[in-house]
Amino acid sequence: MSRPSMSRGHRALGALALLAAAVAAPDASSQVVTDPNLTLQTVTTGLAQPTTMAFVAPGDILVLQKGNGQVRRVLNGVLQPAPVLDLPVNSDSERGLLGIAVNSENPPKVFLYFTEAASDGAAAIANRVYRYTWNAVAGTLTSPQLVLDLPVTPGPNHDGGVLVLDSAGRLYAVIGDLNRNGQLQNDVGGPAPDDTSVIFRVNGDGTAATGNPFTPYCSITTTQTCSGDLDCPSGQTCQTQVARYYAYGVRNSFGMAIDPVTGVLWNTENGPSNYDEVNRISPGFNSGWNQIMGPDSRDPQGVGDLFNMPGAGSTYSDPEFSWLATIAPTAILFPRGLTPTYDVAALVGDSNNGNLYSFPLNLDRDGFELGGFAGLSDLVADDVTERNAVRIGSGFGGITDLKEGPDGAVYVVSIGNGAIYRIAGRGQGYHTVTPCRVVDTRPGAPVVSGVERLFTLVGGACGVPATARALAVNVTVTGPTGMGHVTLSPGNLPAPPTSTLNFIAGRTRANNAVVALSTDGIGRVKALASVSGGGTVHLIIDVSGYFE
Repeated sequence: MSRPSMSRGHRALGALALLAAAVAAPDASSQVVTDPNLTLQTVTTGLAQPTTMAFVAPGDILVLQKGNGQVRRVLNGVLQPAPVLDLPVNSDSERGLLGIAVNSENPPKVFLYFTEAASDGAAAIANRVYRYTWNAVAGTLTSPQLVLDLPVTPGPNHDGGVLVLDSAGRLYAVIGDLNRNGQLQNDVGGPAPDDTSVIFRVNGDGTAATGNPFTPYCSITTTQTCSGDLDCPSGQTCQTQVARYYAYGVRNSFGMAIDPVTGVLWNTENGPSNYDEVNRISPGFNSGWNQIMGPDSRDPQGVGDLFNMPGAGSTYSDPEFSWLATIAPTAILFPRGLTPTYDVAALVGDSNNGNLYSFPLNLDRDGFELGGFAGLSDLVADDVTERNAVRIGSGFGGITDLKEGPDGAVYVVSIGNGAIYRIAGRGQGYHTVTPCRVVDTRPGAPVVSGVERLFTLVGGACGVPATARALAVNVTVTGPTGMGHVTLSPGNLPAPPTSTLNFIAGRTRANNAVVALSTDGIGRVKALASVSGGGTVHLIIDVSGYFE
């Protein structure tokens, strides 16, 4: 198989570092969204090299600063003067404070991915993921616990860093190749798996998640599974590390997201001098680097020289979309609160141009429907005209993150402008109400595991009109008889494979959420609980606002 250029820099080398070095003053007039059904506003400015962000409550954002290792808080649009946390980082090239994810526990646990150093600018020790506890009253992150201890050399680029949590509370973390060349980079005769070029899927404590696709095997007798070195022939080692892997063959990635409808993971991947990608990640996926980037149809030699992880078979598949000329794609998002058009689309941002793209999904949501765009039926943008055919925003100064807020809007992080922007549907305004209880099952029957329960949430004393399409709520569960989760979804649609709130037996838990109402005009919400042992749980819903 012919390889792409192996000088692993070119346009994507140090993409975040190079952009951050040319920070421009924010210009509110330079950001544009071309869809007249969308509105754009600036949330905050004055950030220093922001990379990723997460909501810890409505109107309450934690945002990471790459170079100085600071976690900053933006409260109701105001950047707070003091950092929440100041971490010692090495920020050479693409290193630094890179990724954040917040779970649904009460109080929330916050996961951070950063390149740890003894002090700012000192030699890199490792790329690490820590878990913290968020204290909203004090505005602090406390009780750090190491979750993942990952390599950092040679680097200094291709560190990955994006974090995502699924509905079961499992953590996905991506790391790039760090300029290594082994089996995880599809060099069949190269060094054994070494925690590079992979997407991890682990529990909150860093242990391998149940159901991961790879089983540990002996280093030479690869058909023999093992749980430790003693299970292997003399002189061989058990490759236990692969139990934490969900996918491999990833050159580098600045973007991952889970489709809230299907529960499937997607990512963006950065090519060398050509073929950036968007990928749909099935369990065990091999992304193909460094033997192939872009669609295999453009490489005449096939996929026969890829490294197939023992026990998994051939797991390569073509990207869902590629760019021939690299743009450094970063964040990917599946919005559910903008307009109906974007409920069936994936949004992708890029670092090189500061553009925002919208890719219409097909009916099965397992690929893009691009037949109506000139030149894109082959799922490759071969030039600027084809690239811009799906562009809906520009001038964002290097997009590094896209997040959907509790208000249903899309929040855009710009590393170049040091700013956060908000994109919302025109006329889809948010209205606050005096906090009001709309559901409390405790006087009556609890929600039963596996049994759908419908609640009508509009037209009552809380002042939510029939024109509301979604509610901002606080969801509380109490008295659960077992471990599980509850999902709230529109009352007339199938429940998605996602969770609104996770819980454990006997513990009261709460979480803020945006809940879409039924599309039949009745204003109903469906509650579906999954409780171990077929148990029950009581549900409380307090509404604080609504979207029209």
